[in-house]
Amino acid sequence: MLKPARVTKIRIIGPQTQLPILIRTLYSLKLVHLLDHKKTEELDIGSPLGNSEQISGLLVRSRSLLALFDPLLVSACQEIAQKTDLSLVDVESDLAAIIAAYDTLQHQQYSVLSTITEKKIVVQQLRILDALHLDGASLAPFKLLTSFMGSVSSLDGLEHTLQQVTQKLHITLAQIDGVSHAAVFVDQRHAAAASAVLHNYGFKALSFGDLSSYHGNLGEHIKKMQVSLHLLEKDATHIATQFHAFQKQYVLQLLLFVSYLQQESEQAQAPLRFGETSRSFVVEGWVSVKEFQQLKHALEKETNHKIHLETLEVTKTDKVPVILRNMFFVKPFEFFLHLYTLPSYKELDPSFFLFFTFPFFFGLMLGDVGYGLVTFLLFAFLWWKMPTGRNILTVMMLSAIISIFFGFVFGEYFGFEHVSEHTGELFFQYGIPLHEEMLHDGEMVYSFPRLLNRLHSEMTILGSTLPTVLVIGAILGFIHVNIGLFLGFINELVSHGFAHAFYAKISWYILELGVAVLALSSLGLVPLHWGIGLVLILLATGFIFFGEGIQGLVEIPALLSNVLSYLRLGAVGLSSVGLAVVINENLALPFMEKGGIYFVLALVILVIGHTINIALGVIGPFLHSLRLHYVEFFSKFYKGGGIPFVAFGQEKDR
Repeated sequence: MLKPARVTKIRIIGPQTQLPILIRTLYSLKLVHLLDHKKTEELDIGSPLGNSEQISGLLVRSRSLLALFDPLLVSACQEIAQKTDLSLVDVESDLAAIIAAYDTLQHQQYSVLSTITEKKIVVQQLRILDALHLDGASLAPFKLLTSFMGSVSSLDGLEHTLQQVTQKLHITLAQIDGVSHAAVFVDQRHAAAASAVLHNYGFKALSFGDLSSYHGNLGEHIKKMQVSLHLLEKDATHIATQFHAFQKQYVLQLLLFVSYLQQESEQAQAPLRFGETSRSFVVEGWVSVKEFQQLKHALEKETNHKIHLETLEVTKTDKVPVILRNMFFVKPFEFFLHLYTLPSYKELDPSFFLFFTFPFFFGLMLGDVGYGLVTFLLFAFLWWKMPTGRNILTVMMLSAIISIFFGFVFGEYFGFEHVSEHTGELFFQYGIPLHEEMLHDGEMVYSFPRLLNRLHSEMTILGSTLPTVLVIGAILGFIHVNIGLFLGFINELVSHGFAHAFYAKISWYILELGVAVLALSSLGLVPLHWGIGLVLILLATGFIFFGEGIQGLVEIPALLSNVLSYLRLGAVGLSSVGLAVVINENLALPFMEKGGIYFVLALVILVIGHTINIALGVIGPFLHSLRLHYVEFFSKFYKGGGIPFVAFGQEKDR
């Protein structure tokens, strides 16, 4: 569990006749992480299987059609799509029928919508003509007159100005939907002058279609057209309903087609990762040591012993894929490694340590029964609604439970540490034992049971008074950093032997011991000469330089800052409870004491204030806890850089 699973490098050799069987078997077993072959003089890169183009074409058509569906419907159905047996022949015929049905619906929709658009344009043009007291015949060209029809920025003075150009004109004006329109008929000799006047009024000519058949009472034509539009819009609504029903009917089938074709495509394209000659193929990859025999027996059985499977020696240049192996309760914490970097093949997997320390740090910082309950319920709801995020949400649910635990330790309930004397007596009546406490201002209150008062508890160290939670944070930091150094020692021991591990990691323990002896002896707290501590420090510095070089020496001052960084475990919690106290006592309580409508206002303040504080109480502890692991803890032992083991045939995340 503390190290990735052991894997071995393999090579499979066989005749070309067994290639389809081999691919199908490897895909169904899902045991082999394939390596991509690089072309050599002896071995060319393989060619896709014969039906590769057909599969690719069907996959493109299926995805293209699915992309036209409602994304929310597709997303919802992805989770319920069930596997089923399919064949390329069935997929091709069924897909052709689905596409044909879709094209028919699309053509009907396009035809109706186009007609609606055209008729709306005609209706608008007829409304303009009707308002201008014209009809379709007015649009015909005249021999002696020039006509202008369009919109203008203003009607004020337009007719008078045009009459100054010539009296031989006819003009009608109208206001339609807040837009001014004008129709001007003028002698061709004065057309240019009239055009200049209209230009000054912001004239924009309208383009009319063929409306020659519309004459007489245009209002009647408009009414008939609107009735026709109403019927067409009903048709459009009906087709839209048919489209929705069509999508609901075929979305699952198309999702299955895509899933099946993706699998077939991956298998058909697999030879591009193999080496081949005219008669044989070569496949290289990785398999778990404990599953090697299962792979061997399956391949020999399916190919009737016509392939050869061998193990290869692992070289220093090989990038060994990593299989993390953790218990079910630790597995969600692998999320943080995928977010950061996977361990290399020979490194320790820190997921097990994250299982203990991440929720502990988070809970210590949040540390409130009320906040813990609210966040647990929130994360549980999201866990139910968001299956793809269940790993991180499981982590957060556990962290919320630890927050509730520390809430009891600190005696905090939505920031309340005590209640009034009257409320405390009511609690006693219902069997809830609270203890009396006198505040600094002489007020008698009933406090919730607690082991530690986070806000007020203090410790005196070397004459300095510090909040207890800060001291606890520093102690936890010292322990956590030293666990990291020990894990680093194990990693170095496995990779480079005891001597290098001693110089690179044990030397840090010697340095810490030297600093402790120097400090305590200088203060007279231990009966040792301060020179012993100095000697240990110098000795450890030499070991660190020998084991880690200049980089190790540079990191010596960072050791203290790494430990002090854990003070945030207490500081973040103090800020959270401090804000909660402000919300409760400074903002809400004064309104509560007034009663009446002010009590409702106080409740609003409490809800809004604590909602904000809970949001900060989740984001802050999450990020700070993550930082303490990535920066302070991982830097002592973890290099990462591992590549994930991805078995051929393993289902990809959607």
